[in-house]
Amino acid sequence: MVALAPNGTHFAFEPLPHLAALLRTRFPDVVVSDSAVSDVSGSGQFMYVKNAAPYSGLRQRLYDRPNVVIESIPVKVTTLDEAIPNVQIAFIKLDIEGGEFHAIRGAKKIIGRSRPIVVFECGPRSTGQYGVAPSDVFRLWVNLRYKLSTMQRWLDASAPYGESEFSETWHSETEFYFIAYPAG
Repeated sequence: MVALAPNGTHFAFEPLPHLAALLRTRFPDVVVSDSAVSDVSGSGQFMYVKNAAPYSGLRQRLYDRPNVVIESIPVKVTTLDEAIPNVQIAFIKLDIEGGEFHAIRGAKKIIGRSRPIVVFECGPRSTGQYGVAPSDVFRLWVNLRYKLSTMQRWLDASAPYGESEFSETWHSETEFYFIAYPAG
């Protein structure tokens, strides 16, 4: 993202201290917060998957590999609305192993003010483990006055998802990455 938008201000959130430090070293112009994101600030337990770090998150998810080794680590938790100053945001990418729905709820002010494009991951094996249903995700975006699609559908200028089609896609697990964009 830094290479694609070198004049922008970039924010990154990484709850694991050693990885946050690595990001700060590798990307000195990025504002790195050593916290997880959700819809409330405070503290939480981060489920660090030692033998599959990309699957780590604030809750356990269903893993597609056997014998995962999980270490629970206390972390700071913030909302995007609290952590990012009152600046225009053009793009948000969320891949936080199930916590995307809650992170979006914690970014309602940014989304309302800036109307960014949001790319996020969700599905029953990750987001579903947070007690979130596809109808919850779909209605959240409708309430924010956004449309929901996949990247390919969006690039092809195809119609956005309706609620039942999004639910079918969620349950079939044929797509995990979605794009939300302003309805108008």
